[in-house]
Amino acid sequence: MLLSDTSIKRPVFTVMIISAIIIFGWISLNKIGVDLFPRVEFPVISIISTLPGADPETLETTVTDSIEQAVSTISGIKNLRSVSADSVSQVIVEFELEKNVDIAFQEVQAKMGTIRSELPKDLEDPVIEKFDIDSAPIISVLVSGPMGIKELTQLADKVIKERLQRILNVGQVKLVGGRDRKIWIWIDRDKLKGYGLSLQEVERALKIEHIEFPGGRIDAGKREYVVKTKGEFNNVRELNELIISYKNGNLIRISDIGRVEDGLEEERSISKLNENKAVSLLIRKQSGTNTVEVSEAVKKEVERLRLELESQGVRLEIAKDFSTYIKLSIHEVRFHMIFGGGLAIFIVFLFLRSAPSTFISALSLPTSVIGTFMLMQYFGFTQNMMTLLALSLAIGLLIDDAIVVQENIMRHVEGGKEPYHAASFATDEIGLAVLATTLSVVSVFVPVAFMEGIIGRFFYQFGMTVAFSVLISLFVSFTLTPMLSARIVSHPHKGMFFNMLENIFKLLEKAYKTTLEYALGHRFKIVCIALILFFLAGFMTRFLRKEFAPIEDQSEMNIDVRAPLGATLSYTDSIIENVRNKFKNEPWLEYTFTTIGTDELKKVNEGTLYVKMVDKEKRNISQADAMQKVRDLVKNMNDAKISVGIVPRISMGAKQADLQMEIRGGNLELLDKYSTAIMDFMRKTPGIIDIDTNYETKKPQVSIYPSRNACAALGVSPLSIGESVKYGIGGQDVSKFKSDGDRYDISLRFDESQRNTPDSIFMISIKNNKGMLVDMKNISEIKTESGPVQINRYNRSRQIMISANLQPDKIVLGEGVQKLTDFIKTLNLSAGYTFGFVGMAEVMEESFQNLIFALFLAVIIIYMVLASQFESFIHPFTIMISLPLSIVGAIGGLILLGKTLNIFTMMGIIMLMGLVTKNAILLIDYTNTLRRRDGMSKLDALLTAGPVRLRPILMTTLAMVFGMLPIALGTGAGSESRSPMATAVIGGLIVSTLLTLIIVPVVYSILDDITNFITNIRTKNRIKS
Repeated sequence: MLLSDTSIKRPVFTVMIISAIIIFGWISLNKIGVDLFPRVEFPVISIISTLPGADPETLETTVTDSIEQAVSTISGIKNLRSVSADSVSQVIVEFELEKNVDIAFQEVQAKMGTIRSELPKDLEDPVIEKFDIDSAPIISVLVSGPMGIKELTQLADKVIKERLQRILNVGQVKLVGGRDRKIWIWIDRDKLKGYGLSLQEVERALKIEHIEFPGGRIDAGKREYVVKTKGEFNNVRELNELIISYKNGNLIRISDIGRVEDGLEEERSISKLNENKAVSLLIRKQSGTNTVEVSEAVKKEVERLRLELESQGVRLEIAKDFSTYIKLSIHEVRFHMIFGGGLAIFIVFLFLRSAPSTFISALSLPTSVIGTFMLMQYFGFTQNMMTLLALSLAIGLLIDDAIVVQENIMRHVEGGKEPYHAASFATDEIGLAVLATTLSVVSVFVPVAFMEGIIGRFFYQFGMTVAFSVLISLFVSFTLTPMLSARIVSHPHKGMFFNMLENIFKLLEKAYKTTLEYALGHRFKIVCIALILFFLAGFMTRFLRKEFAPIEDQSEMNIDVRAPLGATLSYTDSIIENVRNKFKNEPWLEYTFTTIGTDELKKVNEGTLYVKMVDKEKRNISQADAMQKVRDLVKNMNDAKISVGIVPRISMGAKQADLQMEIRGGNLELLDKYSTAIMDFMRKTPGIIDIDTNYETKKPQVSIYPSRNACAALGVSPLSIGESVKYGIGGQDVSKFKSDGDRYDISLRFDESQRNTPDSIFMISIKNNKGMLVDMKNISEIKTESGPVQINRYNRSRQIMISANLQPDKIVLGEGVQKLTDFIKTLNLSAGYTFGFVGMAEVMEESFQNLIFALFLAVIIIYMVLASQFESFIHPFTIMISLPLSIVGAIGGLILLGKTLNIFTMMGIIMLMGLVTKNAILLIDYTNTLRRRDGMSKLDALLTAGPVRLRPILMTTLAMVFGMLPIALGTGAGSESRSPMATAVIGGLIVSTLLTLIIVPVVYSILDDITNFITNIRTKNRIKS
C-alpha cells in the first residue's frame, strides 16, 4: 500500500504530518466556542403590531387579517400563525427550512410596506423580527438597594444596563420589574365639564404650547446660525400652569382642572429573587455566539459593578445562569471521553499483552480526537452536546483501525517476519478491509448529516464529527501505526498473568472453531435461529415506549401560574408567593426567581416562578420527583391555573409543554365544544397533567355601543366617543418631557376615583360639532360582557390549542399522541375542521420519519461500499446479515434497562449499522484472501479465518463497548439523553458480535453454494449452445 509504505520509508515526514495535525487541532480546540446545542437557524419571521386599547376581535379584523393576507402570497411558506390579544397582534410566518431567512425577512418587510397605509392610523409601527433559537435569556442580573424604585430603575437602566450591553456578543438586555419616570396629568372630570372643556382640547393645548421646532438656518456671511423655536416646559411647575383655554376673559390652566404629577409609569411587571422584589435585567446573547463566553463576561462585569456600587448599598445578584448546566454537561462528556478512552486502551493491552504495541495503537486516540477539532473549526462547529457526544461514542472506534493493523503486524512478527517487512506486508494485507470498515461507518453518517427537518439540522454536526474522527483515525492507522511498528520491536509480555490470558484466548479460539464446524454442518438450523431472532426483534418493538427525547435532570423547573382573567399584577404576585411558600423550606431548593408581565403580550395575570435546585449530586430527590411533589403541594390551589414543567433550553417563541395539539376551523363555539371534549378525555387519562388551553371567553369587558341616531342628532361621532373613553379611562401619551438629557412620556388621564367602575364611563362628556358638551349616557349604551382573551389562527383559520405535561413513569409522548388520535377520530369532526399536533409531538413525528429514511439510505450506501470492496453483488448480503442481528441486541438492551425509543436511541441504532459490519468485513475479507492467495477450499478458509480473526474481532468490539460504557452508566448532567444512545449501541454490538461469528460464515457458505450453482448452470448452457 503506497501510503503505509511511504510512511514506513520516511519516518520524519510521517512524524511531521501527525505533529501538524495535533498542533493545528490543539490551536482549534482553544478557539472553538462552547455551547449546549449546535447553532441552528430557522426561517421564521415574527410581526408584532401594537394598537393601544384594541380588543382581540378588533385587532383580528383590522390588523391581523390584513397582515396575513399580505404575507400569505410570499413563496415557500410552511405555516402561518397569529395571535390577536388586547392591544397586540402577532403574526408568525414559518417558511420551509430550505428558505434563506434573510431573503424571507426582506420579502416580509416589502409586503408590510405595501399595506401600511391600509392599517389603522393609531397603530404603532409593526416590529418585524427573525425568529432566533438563541432568543431565550442566558443569564439574569437582579438589582436591589435602599433607594426608591424610580432611582433604582434609573440606575439599572442608565448605568448597569449600558455597561452590560457594551460586552462583546451581548444582544438584547431587557429590564423587568422597574418603573420609569412618567409625567401624569390627572384631570378632574367634573371640573373639566364645569369649564365646558374636553380631553381633546387639553391634548391640543399641550401639543401647541409644549414644543421644540426646527426653523432652518441663517447664512450671515462668515457665520451660520441654526434656528430653533424652544417652547418646551422646563419643569413640572411650568407644565401645571399651562393655559388650556380662555373663558369670559379668564385664563384656564391645567391647575384649574387637575394636577400634574412627576411620578412613575404604571407597574406592569414584577421580578423577585425569593421573596424580595428587585429590578432584573434579562440578558440575551447575539445569535450564533458562545453562551459560556458571554455568560462569563457578564459575570465578570457584574463583579466589577458590584464593587463600584457597594458603597451605595446596591446589591447585584446572578440568577438563572444557563451556562452552569452547559459547563456541567460538557465537563461530564469530556470525563466520559477520557475515562472511556482509558478503558479501551486497557482492553487493547489485555489482548496484545505488549506495552509498546498498546502505546502505538493508543496514539491514534489523542491524534484523532485533537485532529477532529481542526476540521470542526474549519466547518464552523462548536463544542456542544452533539459534537462531544459524537467523539465520546467514537472513542472505542477511533482506536479500532489502529489495533486491527497492529494486531495483524504482531501476528506476522510472531510468525517470523522482520518488523520492517511485517509492517508493510500486514498493513497491505488488512488495508482494504480496514478501508471498507471505515467507509461503512462514514457512509452511515452521510444521510444523517444531510437529513431534512429540524432534527437533521441538530444532528448534522454529530454525523460530520464522527466522520471526521474516523477518517483521521484511518489516516493514522495507515501512517503512524505501521511506521512505529516497523521500528519498535514488540513481543507479548511473559508471566503467569499474561500466559493465563494467552491460554484463555487459545481455548476461546478452539471452542469457537468447534462451534463453527458444527454450525457449518447444520446450516439449516442456524438459518432458522437467525430468522427467529430477526422476527423476535420486530416483536420486541411492541414493548418499546416511544418519545421525542428523555427529560434531563437540569436541577431546575418552571412553575407557570395563570391567575383569573382580569387579575391585577399584585394579585398574581400574591398567588405566586403562596405557591413559593408551599415548598420554600425544602432541602433541595436553592432559590426562586419570579417574573410577571414579561411576555410579548404583556399579560399581568400570568407569571413564571423559576425554581433552581441544588446540584444533582447534593440532593436525594430527582428533578422529576421534586416536580411531582410541587404538583401535589399546589393541586388544591383553585385560584389560578398552575403547571409545573421543565425549563426549555431552546426558545420556540411560545409557551412550551410536553404535549400540544390544535383544533382548527371557522367557528369558535364549535372549536370550544371539541376542545372541551378532548380536555375531558385527557383528564381521565393517567399520566396527562397540567391540562390547559389558550382559549378563554370569560374576560370581563365593558362594551360601548354608540347610538347612530342619537349621535347624528347631537353632532357626535363614534370616533370622538372612542377617543374620549381612551383618554379618560386608559390614558393617552400626548407628549414628551425632557430632563437631564432623557425624554419621558407625558400622559393624560382622569383621576383614579373617576375611572375605577364601569358606571364612571356614563359620566364622560364629549364635545360635539357645535362646541357643546354631550353626556355619554345620552348617545350610547354600555354593557358589561365577556370576550375572548386572544384569538389564535393557523393558516388563516381560527384554532384552539390544548397543552399538557406528561408523567414519564405513566405515559410518554408517543403513547399520549396515539391515545388522543384514537379519541379524536371518535368525535367525527365536522367538514372544514381538522386537528394536528404541534411542538415536540410534531417534531417527533417528523424526526422519526427522517431518521427511518436515513437508516434505510444508510443500509443502501453500506451495500454499495461493500459491493465495491468485494467486487461482488452477493457477498455484501453475507456481511449485512449482521445488521438485523444487531437490532435484537439494541432493542433488548433498551427494554432491559427501561430506556425509551427516542431520537438519541434512533441515532445510536443508525451508528450501530456502520459498526457491526466491521466484524463481518474482517472475517469475510480474510476468508476470501485465503481462498484467493492460498487456494484453500471454502470450508477450510472459513475454519481458518474464523479463529485467526476472533482475537481482533473481540478486541475491537470490547474496546468499543468499554469506550462507551462510561456514557451508558453515567449519571451526571445530561446523562438521560446520552445513556440510551450508548445502551443501544453496546447492546447491539455485543449480540451482533456473538451472532456474527456463527451466522455470517453460515450465510457466506450458503450464498457461495448458490453462486456456484448458478455459475455451473450458466456454464453448462453455454457448452450446450
